[in-house]
Amino acid sequence: MRGNLGHLVAGNFMNNATTATQLVLGDRNATYGDPVDDYTKVAKVWSGLLAPALKRDITPQEAILMMVGLKLCREVHTAKPDNIIDAHGYLLCYEWARSGERPSNLV
Repeated sequence: MRGNLGHLVAGNFMNNATTATQLVLGDRNATYGDPVDDYTKVAKVWSGLLAPALKRDITPQEAILMMVGLKLCREVHTAKPDNIIDAHGYLLCYEWARSGERPSNLV
C-alpha cells in the first residue's frame, strides 16, 4: 500500500541500521570522504541555488537533514528498503557532522 510505513517498526530496523552503518563507515566514506567535507560542498551548491530565497548559507548538517527528508518523501511514495537504509545512513552522517566524532560500528 502506498504510504504504508508499518514495515519500519518490526525486525528490519536493526538490519537496516547495521547495513547503513557498514555503508557509511565503509563504502560511503571511501567513495565520498568525510561527511563534513562532502556535505559542505553540497551545502554550498544548494546555498547558491537557493540564494534568492535564503538569508544565510545552508550548513552541512542542514544539507544532510534535507537528504533524510528526501528519502522519507520517497518512502511515502514507494516503500523500498533502499530509502530506509539511506535515511539511516544520512542520520549517521548527520551525527558524525554534528558531533565531529566518527560513529562506532554496530557489528
